Amino acid sequence: MQRIANTLNFELPYLVGLLPLVLVVLLMPGCTTANAGSAGRTRDFATTAVTTAGGAYIGAKEGDGKAHKAALGAAVGFVAGEAVNYFNNKAQRDAFTSGYEKGQSDAVKQQYWIARDNQRPKSDDGYEESYYEIPVPPSDRAGVHREPTTRVIRVVLPKEGQ
Repeated sequence: MQRIANTLNFELPYLVGLLPLVLVVLLMPGCTTANAGSAGRTRDFATTAVTTAGGAYIGAKEGDGKAHKAALGAAVGFVAGEAVNYFNNKAQRDAFTSGYEKGQSDAVKQQYWIARDNQRPKSDDGYEESYYEIPVPPSDRAGVHREPTTRVIRVVLPKEGQ
């Protein structure tokens, strides 16, 4: 009987460390099919579970199998897992934001080039255009002084002979 107790006492830290890992492996397949965000939550859960189990194992191993040392190791492992998840999720959010802003920038540039191409005169559309410069003299009306300027007027006429 003493031999079984010694064996159990020796293997207890291993069982405490491996039990959460086994539970994670058994429960993970059903979680990944729910929706697009569930894969990230499953990864976060797995990371936290593995670091908690690892911390419990190390705490039990270094604490000579004492329960409070295993609990302290599990707490440290949990905090480490949550820190890893936080920084991983932050990096993903930053990458998403950067890509989103780049996409917006590209869309604006694309709209600019489309508008510019639409304003470009067609080569044989049946019209000819010309520009006339008109000098505008200085004026004083209603207390507003205007400097002399030059205005440009675009005139579009049908081509002659058509």
